[in-house]
Amino acid sequence: MPSRSADPPPPPTTRPRGGKWGGWVVVFAAVACTSSSLPGDFVYDDVPLIVENPRIRSLDQWPAIWLSDWWKHVEGTGAAANAGRDRLYRPLTLQSFALDYAIGGLRPLGYRLVNVLLHGLCCWLVWRFARRLTGDPLVASVAAVLFAVHPVHAEAVAGVVGRAELLTTALLLGGALVLMPRSGEAGLGRLVAAAGLFLAALLAKETAVSFPAVGLLVILATAHGARKPATWWLVRGGILLLPLAVYFPLRYVALEGTLFRSEPADMLMNPIAVGGTAERLVGSSVVLGHYTRLLVVPASLSADYGRAIIDPGRGFDPMAIVGGLAALGLVAGLLALRGRAATARVVGILVALFVASYALISNTALLIGVAVAERLMYWPSVPLLVLAALGIVAFWRRYCVPGAKLAERAALLRVLGVALVAALGIRTAVRCTDWHDNRTLFGRDVQTYPQGAHLNLCYARTLVDDAREQTDPREALRLLEDAEQHTLAALRIHPGYADALSVRGQIRVLLGDLPLARQLLAGALLLRPDLRDARRVLNAISSDVTPGDDPDALREALASQPADVAPRLRLAERLVQTGDPAAARRELAAILAAKPEHVDALRLAGKTAALTGDTAGAIEYFRQVLVREPDDWESHANLATLLAPSDPNATLAHAERAMLLRPDDVRVQTNYAEALALVGRTRESIAVFRRLLGDLPADDPLRAALAERVARLERGGR
Repeated sequence: MPSRSADPPPPPTTRPRGGKWGGWVVVFAAVACTSSSLPGDFVYDDVPLIVENPRIRSLDQWPAIWLSDWWKHVEGTGAAANAGRDRLYRPLTLQSFALDYAIGGLRPLGYRLVNVLLHGLCCWLVWRFARRLTGDPLVASVAAVLFAVHPVHAEAVAGVVGRAELLTTALLLGGALVLMPRSGEAGLGRLVAAAGLFLAALLAKETAVSFPAVGLLVILATAHGARKPATWWLVRGGILLLPLAVYFPLRYVALEGTLFRSEPADMLMNPIAVGGTAERLVGSSVVLGHYTRLLVVPASLSADYGRAIIDPGRGFDPMAIVGGLAALGLVAGLLALRGRAATARVVGILVALFVASYALISNTALLIGVAVAERLMYWPSVPLLVLAALGIVAFWRRYCVPGAKLAERAALLRVLGVALVAALGIRTAVRCTDWHDNRTLFGRDVQTYPQGAHLNLCYARTLVDDAREQTDPREALRLLEDAEQHTLAALRIHPGYADALSVRGQIRVLLGDLPLARQLLAGALLLRPDLRDARRVLNAISSDVTPGDDPDALREALASQPADVAPRLRLAERLVQTGDPAAARRELAAILAAKPEHVDALRLAGKTAALTGDTAGAIEYFRQVLVREPDDWESHANLATLLAPSDPNATLAHAERAMLLRPDDVRVQTNYAEALALVGRTRESIAVFRRLLGDLPADDPLRAALAERVARLERGGR
């Protein structure tokens, strides 16, 4: 019986006529079908991570980039603020945004152009990788063209923050190519160089953690079946693992003493996060089914696949069958590793490369922040598209060459193939135009997936922003009414959606319905105490302001009597209500400079400090109020909220005091329940919430939020 080392060698790697142009053709195809993204604005996560990110404003900010969380600058995203969110550390990607900013400021074109060029580079590297792995220039060209034009990659290119995928893929492919010399095996120098590229890829995005397995598989491919001793493999595996010794300590420091989330993922973004083992297995099959559909039939695309696009509570999902069949296909492909033929081994290695790359995003062993995201398939699609190209070329050579069964139809099949590539490219170009701005993106995606709770809310937010900029009152009203319908749709899908309650509350403020707005905003804060916008608006509309007070009239009164406290205090209150707390703070500072004991001014100063993000100042003002009026229930309630992130025991003390002073107030009761949960008295917290739930009218919008909060506490979350 012949040994595996006697297998025939892979196809020759000599360059055929015209082969040198293959890479440039691929780059041209990549740029051609994604250049439609260039005129766009910053979209979706681009806004918080680029437009609103102070860390990228100066190259001198590199310590803040390299020693902090991806989301660090966003309000309420410290390690202790939301234990259920993704733990993300991507300093290399953020540093690239800082370079963009240093060159072109906040002009989107530069950022988008870099993404398009990086996509072209990745496609060229795919061409090189496929050619080196298979030894077949035609397979390499087909694979790289498919990669260049595939619509599933549009999100990674057209969304600027998709650069994390582009950088990681380029670095992973570069590392793989370093491990694949034209002749012989990779020596120590190549292994060290590949490890360096692996570390850089990790610093661009966490999914690069697959590289040790990828690297060993690439080394196996270049061994051509020759057996190696275990120590040989251990040495190479150890070198490829060395970057983790640098990466994990950096990650631990940057994420403030954590490596991964400590609570389940948010069921809104990842619906399979809630459920037992059986539900998780079915859910991971559904996820694989969606990715399979996206790769094979990429017609319906979306920026989000959360609840209820994927909904385990809906019952049987046909995507579970698609995912199951795909899993069986992967198992069969892995068995090809045992084959003797060189082609069979290449097939097995490609399938194994996909499995190694897909494992982290599969939601099988580890739940990530999202169930499905098109951008996540950027790197894992590489081996699958090479595999598809291998099959296409094999079919052509078997059936379409002169004298073969389908030779007479070869021209037609060639035309169909070109048409398919053109159709994929056109779909990619069209999808890139969807990423022009938020209104276009979310409007399109809501049409495609109206059952998406997050999509409906994102579209509603965009409509509200547009309404605020409208000069035509009738058009503004139409936009607000449309926005409210989408928040209602989001709440029907996910009744405990805090952000949807908050946005609807803000819409009701703009429409003049303050009583309903207060209920909605209070419900949002019940579920998500860190929602700064909801708290700001609720505080503003809760101020006791005389509707007839006109700021200009009050300023005229102050001009004649600048020492008069009453009109200055009314002016400060009016400024808070009209959304200018910074100006209100200036008026209050003038009052307190003259009368530091003025309790009403101190109380309002605490509110305005909280509204402007000065938590420490707000705490100090409310404490001064309590020195003068120890039974001021509202100051106790405010301190119970403000101290929650830093002092749980003080939070509970103030919440208990407010409860004694104002036991019938809904806000006081919810603060008390939250404080109990904060100190670990979960059963008591649930009991308080249940009593409050029983007292509310059946049509109260707070009921859904309370029910969701109780369910979350019963599941063991905060």
